[in-house]
Amino acid sequence: MILDKALEDKTKSSTEETAVVVVQETATTPVVKQRSTGLATGLAILAVIFAIAAAAVSWYLWQSGAQQQQQLQRSQADISAAIQRIDVQVSDNRQLQRQFDQQSAAVGQLEKNLQHQIGQLVRQQASQKKSLLSLSTTDRADWLLAEAEYLIRLASQRLLMGKEIQGALDLLKAADNIAKELDDSSLYPLRQALADDMAALRSAGNLDLEGIYLQLGALARQSEGLQLIAMPQLTATLVEATAPETWRQRLDVGIRRAWEKLSSYIQIKRRDDIYKPLLAPEYEAAVRQNVRLMFEQAQMAALSGKQKLYTISLAKAQQWLNNYYTLEMEKTVVVTDAIKVLSGLKIEVPLPDISGSLRALKSYQETLHSIAPLPKNNNSPATNTAPAISKESTQ
Repeated sequence: MILDKALEDKTKSSTEETAVVVVQETATTPVVKQRSTGLATGLAILAVIFAIAAAAVSWYLWQSGAQQQQQLQRSQADISAAIQRIDVQVSDNRQLQRQFDQQSAAVGQLEKNLQHQIGQLVRQQASQKKSLLSLSTTDRADWLLAEAEYLIRLASQRLLMGKEIQGALDLLKAADNIAKELDDSSLYPLRQALADDMAALRSAGNLDLEGIYLQLGALARQSEGLQLIAMPQLTATLVEATAPETWRQRLDVGIRRAWEKLSSYIQIKRRDDIYKPLLAPEYEAAVRQNVRLMFEQAQMAALSGKQKLYTISLAKAQQWLNNYYTLEMEKTVVVTDAIKVLSGLKIEVPLPDISGSLRALKSYQETLHSIAPLPKNNNSPATNTAPAISKESTQ
């Protein structure tokens, strides 16, 4: 029953709905027409609005594109300027880098120089410290040995430079006296070497080089006082006051005057050697200068020990004197005889080697200073402070 009732209600409602729809359709037909014309007008207005909006949007987009284009151009210009600035900065940085490299190289070189100077100062400090230590242990014997070393070195210098055999012998004798005064048996090798050197000097002979030099200078001054050229002397002849009476007397007078005149132009000398022309007066200074130069050359050859040059120089001086200084033969012979005596001297004397005494002294000094000193007491303040001082100096 319930189902039947529900079906009836449903059919009733459907019929009512169809009747309402038909009524509504008949009532809304003119309203639909009015709505369609309003919709077209709205659509037209909407289209115009859309067109205006599209134009405004397109204008806005064009304006914004132009602004973006300008901004892009400005951005490109800014970028180009920034790139240029970056390039300038890069070049500046490179220049600064080169300057930095140069300064670094200079600093490195300066550091090397400073290191070298520091090393020199350290070595100098070490040597000074060693010298101070050696001075602190120096006694009277060391001073006497230093004096003996100085005398031996001076003897070698006198012998080599001045060829003073006697002076070198006296200096070695003084050094031997110092070794004798020390009274040390370990100095026996030194005294033996000194004795050998003194014996070598005695056997070498004694050459008075200073005396030879002075004698040559005296001969040079003596040769300058010799007469080289004699000036002609004019003698006035007396003319006879009385005239000749006969033609025979006049002939004799004329012949005699002619002979006297001719005799004044002609000079006859007898010589046993080859004829040599007389020296002109203008060459007198040259001859005297050459003779003096020969004596000075002989002096230099004597000082340097050149025997051949010494002999040749004296031979040339003697030859010049014999050839041109003939007006005062007695004085010239005195000078030439002295030259012969000096020419016979032997100036090239072999000098002995006296370095053995110096080597012996050096060996003794090395042996003496190589002995280690006795150790001091460890409780003394000096031994406690010494390591600290040395450590500070090394730092």
